[in-house]
Amino acid sequence: MRRQLRLGLVAFGVLVALLGLLPLAFAALPDPADSPGSALIVWAVLGVAAYPALVVIGRWYVVRAERNERDAADRTEGG
Repeated sequence: MRRQLRLGLVAFGVLVALLGLLPLAFAALPDPADSPGSALIVWAVLGVAAYPALVVIGRWYVVRAERNERDAADRTEGG
């Protein structure tokens, strides 16, 4: 149980670190009214870069969770 909790917290932490800080990064960009390219950057990051990051984090979490379940099942069967 602790391994699953730790895994979930790590996945959540990575998600927050990658995607939760995007508003701060966007605030550092110039105003879209002054520079239309900054709005394009925001939409490109949100529409293109965010989804692969979510898929990678999700896939990593599922693989690790399945490994934890296999290890727990092996311990209970072996003991």
